Amino acid sequence: MTVRLAAACVRKLIAAAACDPKLWVLDGDLADSYAGTEFAEQWPERFVMAGIAEQNMVSMAAGMAACGLKPWVFSFAAFLAYRAADQIRVSLAQTRMPVALVGSHAGGCGGRNGKTHQCVGDLALFGALPGMHVWTPCDAADTAFATEAILRTARPSYLRAPREGCPDLPGAPGSLRWLSEPSSNIIVANGLAAHWALEVRDELARRGVAVSVLHVAQFVPIPSALAAVIAEARRWFVIEDHVRHGGLTDILAQATHQLPHAWFGWPAAWTGGSGDACGLRALCGLDATTIANSIMRAGHWDHVR
Repeated sequence: MTVRLAAACVRKLIAAAACDPKLWVLDGDLADSYAGTEFAEQWPERFVMAGIAEQNMVSMAAGMAACGLKPWVFSFAAFLAYRAADQIRVSLAQTRMPVALVGSHAGGCGGRNGKTHQCVGDLALFGALPGMHVWTPCDAADTAFATEAILRTARPSYLRAPREGCPDLPGAPGSLRWLSEPSSNIIVANGLAAHWALEVRDELARRGVAVSVLHVAQFVPIPSALAAVIAEARRWFVIEDHVRHGGLTDILAQATHQLPHAWFGWPAAWTGGSGDACGLRALCGLDATTIANSIMRAGHWDHVR
């Protein structure tokens, strides 16, 4: 089943709100884009339509948290990361206010919305803020796991959700998740890019090359077990729905003191555009065939088996 991950988060919060009267949802006039309307219908007295005023909405949530409430703020990732950046920095990160932010329509696959709504640098921003926990789930089960973790953690948090609907993936949800049988040749990915990584794995398998896919759901703080996995890898590659700067490769390099054999993500000079996901990925060299070709070259598979 294909589900938009922001909607999966909303549905988890609807259930959690039945047991916790302090849980609120604030929306930036986009509730119909990610099923926020479902929370409003179930718990109308704890739903705030803040309008197209992301800075005010984040400040309002900070005040609510200071009064002991548990606000969740929903908007598109581009609007949270860029319009409300200073309010998030000052009112949430610096004060450690336990406000959860959910950035829907994150990444480069924005469909018809185009470059103004695409957000390929949000992880760099949120990952640099002090005390912020950052999650990049890949399917509904991962999203439920991340939502539960945020509900248990009195920290400012950011949950990243793509516009694209995501089908269920193999493996048990967690901060670190093998999506295929582990091996010494690994593609590391997070969020929507985990689905791309599985496409690449299948393309490589058709060429007689076996790789495993490891998904990183908890972006910050990075799972402690990840460094050992990378240390034992023979070859490892990164695919992400983000630019290189401040993304998964940078986080992994800090944790492991290593760089991957190759990295694949949105070009730093790319300013975005309208189009379907397949077309945009192909335009930027993120389709499975192009990535598989590059991995074949970077991994020297013709010479080392």
